[in-house]
Amino acid sequence: DMYTGLIASRYASALAEFSAANGDEERTYDEVRRLIGLYRRDRSLRDVLFSPVVGDEAKLEVLRGAFGRPMSASLEGFVRLVLRHRREHYLYFMFYSFTDLYRRRHNIREALLVTAAPVDDRFAGRVCRAAESRTHGEVRLAREVRPELIGGFVFRMDDVLIDASVAAQLKLLRRKLGCKPNRIV
Repeated sequence: DMYTGLIASRYASALAEFSAANGDEERTYDEVRRLIGLYRRDRSLRDVLFSPVVGDEAKLEVLRGAFGRPMSASLEGFVRLVLRHRREHYLYFMFYSFTDLYRRRHNIREALLVTAAPVDDRFAGRVCRAAESRTHGEVRLAREVRPELIGGFVFRMDDVLIDASVAAQLKLLRRKLGCKPNRIV
């Protein structure tokens, strides 16, 4: 809802300002991205964070343990603030809002290149440079392998999707052939 978005946005802005002032904005961004993954995968982490009977220090300790290494001063201070104000239910949205804000401030786009087989760094680099020339910013390219594509690739960035996979071409061909009546000559 709008209230959640407003809270997340305000806290994310505060984290961005705080981490920039502390000189650890990039580290905080990397840590927040890692925490988003942990948060998504670990149900018990969410259960502890949302529990009304677990104290703030214990919640922070569980978060530190899940993280596996010391958090930046900015991120730990931020999490303490969120816990103190009883806003832990919004933490996931705050993290997402922060990563979005960080990428906009630094003109960073995230893109995904999906191929049927692993591709070498040279090819991925060419795709990345082509995307950067269009966005005039940095493109961080994630790669994924999905054999069901058969060949070719799928590229996704923001609202751009380029599906140059063999599977998509075959699907299109099937659709075109399926629309015409069968004629025997």
